[in-house]
Amino acid sequence: MYNSEIKGKTNYTLTDTFMGFHCGNTCSKKLAFCEMKYQKIMARSLPIEVTNGTLEGDIAPGPITFYRLQSTSDNILRAYIAQGEVLPVATRSFGSIGVFAIPEMGRFYRHWLIEKGFPHHGAVAFGHFGKALFEVFKYIGVDVSEIGYNQPKGVRYPTENPWA
Repeated sequence: MYNSEIKGKTNYTLTDTFMGFHCGNTCSKKLAFCEMKYQKIMARSLPIEVTNGTLEGDIAPGPITFYRLQSTSDNILRAYIAQGEVLPVATRSFGSIGVFAIPEMGRFYRHWLIEKGFPHHGAVAFGHFGKALFEVFKYIGVDVSEIGYNQPKGVRYPTENPWA
């Protein structure tokens, strides 16, 4: 998919892109197209009729902010914020899903999300709201050293090997 739909058509590298899957219903206005179906993952352990009413379709292209706020086991608030976009690429998959692109996502994932113990679930706001979220996180008491964001190329993370 990357080679045929993204490479050479955008400035994103393979490690900048990933499939973003919405676990619940997505508003029909945020889908490029939609169809009413059942929730396939939940239907593995529940009767299909219990999971009816799920909208499926590709998430509409446009700007997004990917973020999360959580507390550690020792009561430290920690967060991340990364701005990017949903690309206009057909996913050929099920559920509410899109191809997400965030500059330098591979490095950000390795040096902030994994090292800081974030699970694979994050939140998505449709638009660029990093500035507002950063201020909200500060306001509720998140130390700025505990708010991660995707560093631009050439700006090293503290744990990143400078010779890599």
